[in-house]
Amino acid sequence: MKRKKNLAKYTAKGFGTANLESELRRIEGHLVREEWSEAIGLLRPLGQQFPQEQRVWEALAYASFASDNTRQYQKAGEALTQIKPNDADNWYTLGAAYLTNAHPLLALQAFRRALELNPNHELAREAQKTIKKVEPLLKDVLAEMGLTEAEGLETAILHERGQAYLEQGDYAAAREAETEVIRRHPEFPSAYNNLALISWMEGDSADAIATTQAILEREPDNIHALANLIHFLVASGNAEAAQPYGDRLKASQAEAWDGWTKKVEGLTYLADDAGIIEVFEQAKADQVDDSPASAMFYHWVAVALARTGQEKEAKAQWQKALKRDPGLRLAQDNLADLRKPPGLRHGAWPFGWEEWLQPKTAQEFRQLVGSKGKSHRADQLIGAIQNFLHHHPDLIALFPRIAERGGPMGQEFLLATAEQLKRPELLAIIKDFALSQNGTDQMRNRAATIAAQAKLLPRDKITLWIGGEWRETMLLGFEITDKLSTKHSKRVENWLGEAIYLLRQDDPESAQQAEALLTRALKAEPQAPDLLNNLAMAYLKQNRQDEAYALIRDIAERFPDYVFARASQAKIYLDEGDLEAAEALLHPLLMRDRFHPMEFGAFCDAYIEFLVAKKQPDGARSWLGMWEQVDPDAPRLEYWQRRLGKGKRKGLLGR
Repeated sequence: MKRKKNLAKYTAKGFGTANLESELRRIEGHLVREEWSEAIGLLRPLGQQFPQEQRVWEALAYASFASDNTRQYQKAGEALTQIKPNDADNWYTLGAAYLTNAHPLLALQAFRRALELNPNHELAREAQKTIKKVEPLLKDVLAEMGLTEAEGLETAILHERGQAYLEQGDYAAAREAETEVIRRHPEFPSAYNNLALISWMEGDSADAIATTQAILEREPDNIHALANLIHFLVASGNAEAAQPYGDRLKASQAEAWDGWTKKVEGLTYLADDAGIIEVFEQAKADQVDDSPASAMFYHWVAVALARTGQEKEAKAQWQKALKRDPGLRLAQDNLADLRKPPGLRHGAWPFGWEEWLQPKTAQEFRQLVGSKGKSHRADQLIGAIQNFLHHHPDLIALFPRIAERGGPMGQEFLLATAEQLKRPELLAIIKDFALSQNGTDQMRNRAATIAAQAKLLPRDKITLWIGGEWRETMLLGFEITDKLSTKHSKRVENWLGEAIYLLRQDDPESAQQAEALLTRALKAEPQAPDLLNNLAMAYLKQNRQDEAYALIRDIAERFPDYVFARASQAKIYLDEGDLEAAEALLHPLLMRDRFHPMEFGAFCDAYIEFLVAKKQPDGARSWLGMWEQVDPDAPRLEYWQRRLGKGKRKGLLGR
């Protein structure tokens, strides 16, 4: 593809409405800042409003090329050839776009037109090479498609154009093109396959399924129809009905364009990893297309390999995918996930989680979140999602697959939804997710906690997949609250606040002043454990360790529910090497129903130290991750992040 060289031409003053000019100025800013997706987001509707405005389409071509958005680049090229049909440059770049997007017949047509207009163009030699490569294959291609009549090439090109419209989301134009193909060639199955896909994308799943089943009645081994039907049935919540078609798909020997990719696509929707690897082995003896379109073949194979423990081979296939399509984000993200320690991996995923849904369901969900999300009212969003699930039971049926293969976003959405709604069917899915090897250690622990709160799992001991192996662990069934159990009179609260400020100065003189304030406060409220605990801290900062330790021990004995003293006493035992005594103090805290963030921090500080002493660094990191979620600004986090080799990071929900 040839990059346009000058941004100025996109925003030159000229005819048009004030709205057009103001939008072009906004777009220019995005282009200068290389904000490609923002520019494309503005240019697409502007192109619909001003279909004959050359500057709009040139800007779209520029932004699309720079961001490797080949479909939008192709759309821009098509518009420019309509606006200036005698400009050879537009035809050459359009031909290159068609070739990149695996539309060889459209590329052939575009390059022929380009050479007619300017045979001496700088891209003429490349165009001639492409024509020489494609033309000898035409006869066989048309015969394979059953289009051997005089107008066969025109029909094939029209079909390919319908495919291009479908990929761009122009369903009306795609349906018009494919309907004309069928009028010319009533027995052409590929056109019917595309009509089924159009119905599917438009939200008519019943018509999509019926059309595909009709194709299979005439051609039982049609690979595209089998793969499409599997997709339609699985996304409609009927994976059981799709299973027999998977067996037929694996056995099919029918000819099909990019048949290997289509086979693994269908088996991917069935989560048939063994079947995908079987097809992969068969494909090795053949020749998989080297175009960017085949990148998905290698990506889906890599997912299957990764999920069956063949990580080295999976990595090689993702690298092949990226060689064919360097911008394939799915492959990039999966490779990055694979490189993480086992406890931080989500598990290989083949699609974005919304692609497991019916397109209409996904679109309605995006609109729902977009509209309710703007209100900043969590209760409104939760209520809207509850209502949405009531009207879309197909989504609930797909949650187990999303938990398994929905990637980070899908798994987080499932967890957040179950956490808020607590519907029985969602909690059952969450329980299974907790006991699986999918998601990160932190996610599975969170899922197990949700399930334990619903009494679907025990809280004392449970075996979970942690750090890449099965381990017996304890569950937390607590909530975080902003209320501390201790309350004081106003004057004592003032003394305590001033004492805490002085203790943070970290010098003996300030600690001595804090001691005086705390002693005064204890005369007013002698049974306040937090006052006593802070007094112990004042002793420590004055190097009066024996007095401090004695006071901490006394607080822990007198106030067994006071978290700070139990945690401090446990750390004393750890300093003395008495791990059993430390565990006896910390273990009951695992059964608490609620923590204040500071209480949780004190407990985590002691429990992580206990796990390190027990030589369980993965468990310590898991607790550190939970602490980061609850209180990402806790002062002691930085110490443990350095010691355990973790960089500071925000939680998944950005808290």
